[in-house]
Amino acid sequence: MPDTYVQNAPRVSDNERYLVHSRLEIIGILRGLIAHSSFVTASFGGHDDFIVTAILALNPEFEELILDYGADELANKRMLAAPRITFMTQLDHIRIQFTVTKIETTMFEGARAFRTRLPSKLTRLQRREFYRVKVPLGQTTFCALKLPAAGVATVQARIADVSCGGIAIVDYPDDLALEPGTVFKDCEIDLKDLGQVVTDLEIVHVLEKTTRNAARSRLAGCRFRNLSNGMLTLIQRYINKIEREVKALT
Repeated sequence: MPDTYVQNAPRVSDNERYLVHSRLEIIGILRGLIAHSSFVTASFGGHDDFIVTAILALNPEFEELILDYGADELANKRMLAAPRITFMTQLDHIRIQFTVTKIETTMFEGARAFRTRLPSKLTRLQRREFYRVKVPLGQTTFCALKLPAAGVATVQARIADVSCGGIAIVDYPDDLALEPGTVFKDCEIDLKDLGQVVTDLEIVHVLEKTTRNAARSRLAGCRFRNLSNGMLTLIQRYINKIEREVKALT
């Protein structure tokens, strides 16, 4: 597939315009996560080193952030020993991410919890700006689209690239007409050893190109809809896995 189809968004760490430094704004965002009871993925190592938590409270006067204790005690212990923990979630379809360098246990309302310092900065990344990675051809990943007019019939499409906001698909049947705005329910993305993502997909745009040998190729950009926090965690783990493997080859 021609590389001209995919324009990678800039890496978060390379672009200051996505960073929030204002203390008042950071506190407001974190309070929004509490109000929405948003699940938060805490990553602290390899693709299996993560827990799903939630922000329970914040105490600005003590620069303190309280998070729910994880269900996996072994993972909790690994996170407590980790030198760096990255938290990632969504608020109003905007990805929120921040990193801390130390976390410890505490008690909150009679139950065990985690405590860390308020972040001095965080990343607020809108859906259209999600960092996107290409899926290596040697690691072919497919998405099954359920056809709404055909009962349980499905169509397989290869995933060309992926982000936390959506995917681009290629190599789908020529007679499958994809129109922007069309929503496919309960699509299944097979991430192999990481698990399966089930989500609705909305077609955002369709690009067609005729190559030099007169072959016709198409790419459809799709947006995740109603993606749960658990499914988002799998997508993020998959992106991290691709990045690590690509770096290992360079």
